[in-house]
Amino acid sequence: MKYYNSRQAAKRLFFLIIAVLAIAGASKGYCADIEMESLSLLYEPENVVTAMRSLEPAIESPAIISVYTQKQIRQLGVRTIPELLEFAPGFNPWRSVAGDWWPGPRGVFDSNRSFMVLIDGVSLNNQFLGTPYWTYDLIDLMRFNRIEIIRGPGSAMYGANAFLAIINCITEIDPPAKGSIRASIGSFDSKGIGLAKVFKSGQTTFDFSFSGYSSDGDRLAIEKDTFGKSGFTRDSFSKRDFMLKISDARGYSFLAHHVEGGREGYIGYFENLNDKTFFRRSNDLLSLKYQNRRANQSNYSVELFFNRFSDSEEAETLSTGVTSNGVTYPLGVMEQDHSKDAIWGMNFLWKGPRESRHQLSVRGELTWIELIESTVAASYASPNDPTQLSELPGAAPRPERFTNNSLTVQDDIRISPRMRLVLDARYDKHSLFGDSLSTRAALIKRMSAEWTAKFLYGRAYRNPDFHEINNNRNLKREKIDTYEFQLLGELFDGWQAKVNFFVNNLSDRIESPRLFLDYRNISKTVIDGMEFEIKKRFRGNQEVFANLSSFRLRSETQPNAVAPGLPHNKLNLGYSVKRGEYCATIWSSFSAEQPRNVADSRQALAGRCITNLTLQRFNAKIADKITLRVRNLLNAYHSYVSVLNPVGVLDDHPQAGREFSLEMSWNL
Repeated sequence: MKYYNSRQAAKRLFFLIIAVLAIAGASKGYCADIEMESLSLLYEPENVVTAMRSLEPAIESPAIISVYTQKQIRQLGVRTIPELLEFAPGFNPWRSVAGDWWPGPRGVFDSNRSFMVLIDGVSLNNQFLGTPYWTYDLIDLMRFNRIEIIRGPGSAMYGANAFLAIINCITEIDPPAKGSIRASIGSFDSKGIGLAKVFKSGQTTFDFSFSGYSSDGDRLAIEKDTFGKSGFTRDSFSKRDFMLKISDARGYSFLAHHVEGGREGYIGYFENLNDKTFFRRSNDLLSLKYQNRRANQSNYSVELFFNRFSDSEEAETLSTGVTSNGVTYPLGVMEQDHSKDAIWGMNFLWKGPRESRHQLSVRGELTWIELIESTVAASYASPNDPTQLSELPGAAPRPERFTNNSLTVQDDIRISPRMRLVLDARYDKHSLFGDSLSTRAALIKRMSAEWTAKFLYGRAYRNPDFHEINNNRNLKREKIDTYEFQLLGELFDGWQAKVNFFVNNLSDRIESPRLFLDYRNISKTVIDGMEFEIKKRFRGNQEVFANLSSFRLRSETQPNAVAPGLPHNKLNLGYSVKRGEYCATIWSSFSAEQPRNVADSRQALAGRCITNLTLQRFNAKIADKITLRVRNLLNAYHSYVSVLNPVGVLDDHPQAGREFSLEMSWNL
């Protein structure tokens, strides 16, 4: 592996860890375990819910899963899902010049539609692009009790877009009656505020939270854009997050979540450097659920759900004075894009009692999927007046509605006290794409008191979205067959480890050879890889942790000509310590070289090295908790590979440098 300045970065990291030890050791005593029951950043909680849609022991979960509690997320200093994925094994998050985060699960990068983000099991994915990436970086992570991340196909449980990964943000089931208020300031004129409060009335719990955050973004110099212009750009943004959850001990629960955000385009459409590009997005989620647990250990639930996404974009697509198709635009060209989509439906889940060795579950779902609005308008017809916009025929998909009905059957077979087999089959009937069958098989074996092995197979499908079928309604579904093996346990003397091996066979891959203008099924791709996690807890409330992700592109029938490649290796190293009322965590993420694609002959970019530091002080006089976060502590230069544009291969652009933030919180 060739890492960016690896020797110099390791040397700096060594001295930083020494400094953290000195800071954390400033207090001699140990405080009561009131804030953190565990310093572990990798120890999973006893039970998880995502893999089976019901609570079960984490060690026997039929999935490759990582779990991060709210306390662990706070220690890592991450504030968004993309930042958490930088730490999580199996992901290589990449930020486009438009400012969007693409997660890069297990080496797959030419489509950002292959994963699903949930809140309490309800999907946040929009329907226009079939992806959560316009929303998931707006969510306030401090609102959730824990986040469960499944790597591998999950369509057998969650449907078509659970293709390569599932990220489930889970609220607390029975939160205590308490509250908090927090405020933060930071680099780039960043500022934020948050309020959370839990009320209880009889058997009913009201859990409310609000947060807001804004930043001017880093000011960076751009050497040259598509049109040869140079100058400066900022990545300014603002976002707000509202959530209300009402739960009742009798089994009823109601969830309402609204998130919205706006930001300036980092570069702009087609890498046109300007200050006239803005994105505004919002998402509304509603869920009403009833769950009944029977005396014979069976249970059933009924849920109504609704999710609506709205996107509004304004951009300068051609720079001033540019000539296109024989027409000169002295004031440039402006474009406005708008879309609104929704998905709603109901589902029913019945989980029977365990009889002999079997426990059966049946789940049915009725879903309506609608593109409500979709327009693209621009000023190409008015060269001298960019404010006069006219709709571009065929540029936006027409509004329409689909239905999808599904039935899932699961058998959880207890072969022996130490061996379990889980079989799932989900049948979907889509009004446009027809029938599909997604399957999962998982064999879990407790080999000893210390070691557990998992063998998994999954087949999943991804339906083309509204944008992809706009000019080609004959697109096939993408399909994936995944084979996985995991071994987890105590490696030696308290060193806890996990190792995962996987093979992904992807068929009928969808790509646009001309940058999202002409989607086609182009190829079959085979990727295999490995993920390794290890941690060790020492005396004195200290812990070291690391994870390594590696993948290999074994074969592809047609090379990718649009999106860049991903680093084939990623290594995270970290250290955490607590002394008295102080806690410190430092971790670094290293990546191998980032390759281009087959259409880009330039040399690969150097790998990435980012170091993050979090210092926490509890029970201070001025606040109940003070948190200092430093992102990209060493201020390492890093850039992301640009995509192949219709006008040529474009230059790379650096992302934000060192960033500080100070947060104070008070209990209510």
